[in-house]
Amino acid sequence: MDISKMRHLEEQSVGQTFALFVQSADLKEIAANFFESMETALIRNQIVDALKHYDLGTLTDIYEIFGGYVNRSFGIITEKDGVHYEYFVRKYKYGITEKEILFEHSMIDYSIAHGLDIAAGLIRNKDGTTFVKQTEGANDNQTAIYFAVYQYLQGEDLYTWDNPTLNDTEYASAAAVLATFHNAARDFDPQGLERIEPRIMEFLPTLPETYQGLAQRDKDTKFHYYYRENLGSILEVIASSQIPAASLDKMPLTPCHNDFHPGNLKYVDSKVVGIFDFDWSKIDYRLFDVCLALAYCCSCWQDEKDGVLLLDKCAIFLNSYQQKLKQLGKLAPLTAVELENLPTMIAAANIYLINWDVTAYYAGTDLNEYEYMAYLQHNVRLMKWIENHKAEISELAMSLLEQD
Repeated sequence: MDISKMRHLEEQSVGQTFALFVQSADLKEIAANFFESMETALIRNQIVDALKHYDLGTLTDIYEIFGGYVNRSFGIITEKDGVHYEYFVRKYKYGITEKEILFEHSMIDYSIAHGLDIAAGLIRNKDGTTFVKQTEGANDNQTAIYFAVYQYLQGEDLYTWDNPTLNDTEYASAAAVLATFHNAARDFDPQGLERIEPRIMEFLPTLPETYQGLAQRDKDTKFHYYYRENLGSILEVIASSQIPAASLDKMPLTPCHNDFHPGNLKYVDSKVVGIFDFDWSKIDYRLFDVCLALAYCCSCWQDEKDGVLLLDKCAIFLNSYQQKLKQLGKLAPLTAVELENLPTMIAAANIYLINWDVTAYYAGTDLNEYEYMAYLQHNVRLMKWIENHKAEISELAMSLLEQD
């Protein structure tokens, strides 16, 4: 064998291998920092380009606001005629359609005009429209991206969606805000605009096939094993969470926030002073929006009580919701039919949250395994708690009727 033109693969010592390992770790950090710097430059330039379509003055600062999982959010400061202004900028998730954005924006405008005075209003651009469309990528890899500018709401960000530790006054205030939104939006005409997602009772029957397909994936993760272990119970609850058409026909359909949780509210002195993030909104049963809010706001995330629905907090929320609608005098409070079906709808609402846990995990890359595991475990525990305590939930719902 003529080895004169061959490269000898010499055995390396432990010391040599360790030195290369240290170098590779340094290169990994350099690459991560380079990627972060380039990504920061890209998103900043995209925002600057989008703001050219607005008459907001000179942009002075941009800050990214963390906490969301789908869209990206930013606070910006501009200067115009010697005055500083604050605005909220959203970069919408990839894949959203213009029809969905137009639905959200027209519903926000309508709700503000009809009494929801604590919502973040939209800022029109120079063309009078409420968003800017750009492209990201080149040639065959181009993707449409969308930006919108809102008023910046004052108040404090006290909670996240997985930290619903409101005090009783905040619970009552949050419920009154949800009632105010439902009342303000009650006659909204979407004029053919919609979010691309069926109503909850049409959506649930589509889930088993999707879930069974995900269970067949070849994934060696704790999340996947936990999901497969609990899939049978999840499918059983989906099957038992349908409400008869005769009852659904008697339930009001309204614009629903569809993501009403403590992290999408702002507070001052235990009062909710701002509501935002309407991008999940759609027309659905009013009861679904109320039950989704209960699952978000009134379920415990702490230690051994994780997954427990706090019925005393539910009572505060529901009572405040009912009283606010009575006070407003337009949209009726929850009806007898709605209250009779509240236990079933809250089970359906929690399945809706499980759907987010699962689909977000399997669609994502580079996710925190333990973070999403905690989300799924919470909602599975809540699912089982609801199934075991429907009688108590029903008693709570019926107690509201006795107060009328």
